[in-house]
Amino acid sequence: MEINLNPKKIGWTPYVYLVYLIFLFIQPVLSTDYGLRNWLFTFALMLVFLPLYFISFQSSGRKRLVAISGLALLGLIGTSAIFGLFNSGASCFFIYAAAAAAAAYKPFKAVLFFVFILLLNVIGFFIAPYTIEAKFFIFAPGVFFTLLVGFVGMFEAERERGRSRLELANEEIEHLATIAERERIARDLHDLLGHTLSLITLKSELASKLIDKDVDKARSEIQEVERISRETLAEVRSAVSGYRQQGFMSEIASAKLALEAAKVNFAFKGDANILNALQESTLSLVLREAVTNIIRHADASHCSVELKDASEKIEFEIRDDGKGMVGEMGNGLSGIRDRVLMLGGHFEVDKANSSQGLKLRISLPKDFAVQTKIIPN
Repeated sequence: MEINLNPKKIGWTPYVYLVYLIFLFIQPVLSTDYGLRNWLFTFALMLVFLPLYFISFQSSGRKRLVAISGLALLGLIGTSAIFGLFNSGASCFFIYAAAAAAAAYKPFKAVLFFVFILLLNVIGFFIAPYTIEAKFFIFAPGVFFTLLVGFVGMFEAERERGRSRLELANEEIEHLATIAERERIARDLHDLLGHTLSLITLKSELASKLIDKDVDKARSEIQEVERISRETLAEVRSAVSGYRQQGFMSEIASAKLALEAAKVNFAFKGDANILNALQESTLSLVLREAVTNIIRHADASHCSVELKDASEKIEFEIRDDGKGMVGEMGNGLSGIRDRVLMLGGHFEVDKANSSQGLKLRISLPKDFAVQTKIIPN
C-alpha cells in the first residue's frame, strides 16, 4: 500500500519555500553587465517555474512527474546558457526539484530522481560557456544542496508516511473494535431481554383474560409481572455498568496497542470500577487525545497512565518521556480542559520539566454525579 502525503496538510509550506527564489536576483542585482534580455529571461524562468512548482505539490501521478522533471530542466536551462541567456541563481530549481521528489515518492524512486537531477547538473557543467572557476561556483552548491535537501526531505517524508500508516491502522482497529462491541451488545441485549419480555407479554395477556373470571389469579399474575420487571431492570443496570467499565478498559487496550506499534512502552495502573459513566467518558477522551499527541509529536519511548481514588476526587495522570510541549495547547487539549472544568474538575499540564517529557494531571470530584443530568453531551 502506497501512502502519499496529503496536499491539504501542507498548508502554507509551499509559499514559505518561495523565499529561496531570492537567489535568482543575486546575479541581476550585483552584476553590472546584466542586460535587459537577461532580466526578461529571469522573469520568464519565474513565470514557468511557479505553475510547475504548485503542480508538484497539488497533483499526483503523471502530472506531478512532469512538473518535477520540468523544475529540474529549468535549472539546466537557467544555468547552462543553452539559449545564450543565463542566471547562476537558477541552480535553486535543482533544489526545488529534489525537495519535491523527496516528498512525492518512496525512497528508491526519489533517489532515481536525485540521480537525474545530478546528471542535469553535470550536463550543465560541461556545456556552460564559463571559466572552470565560474562553473564550480555555479554548479557545486547545486549538487551539494540537491543531495542535502533531497535526502533530508526523503527521511522526513518517510517518517510522515509512517505516521499516516499508523493512523490508518489505529482507525481500522478502532472501527473493528466498534463493530465487535456493537455485536456483543446486541447479543447481550437479545439474551438478556428477549426471553424476559416474551414472558412479561404472556403473563400480561393471561392477566387480562383472568381479570373478569378470577380477580385473585389475575392479581397474582400482575404481581409476577412486576417482580420479573424489577429483576430485569436490575440486570439491565448491571449490564450497562459492565459496558461502561469495558469502554474505559477498551480505550486503555487501544492506547497500549497504538503506542506499542509506535515503539512506545506503555504501563497502566488503576481500577476502572471507581469511575461513573460521565467520568469514564471524559477520561477516555483525555487518554485518546494524549496518546495521539504522544505518537505524533512527543518522540517518546515510555508512557505511563495512573488512575487512583483519592479522598474526595478521582485523580488521573498521563506521563511520557518525550520532547514535551512547545507553545500553547492545541484545540484537542483545550477541548478536554473545557470538558473537565464543566465537571468541576482540575486540569493541569506540567511543562516545568518539558525537556524530560510531559505530565498531564486531571482530577474529578466524586460527588459530581448528582449533577450530571444538566451537562450536555
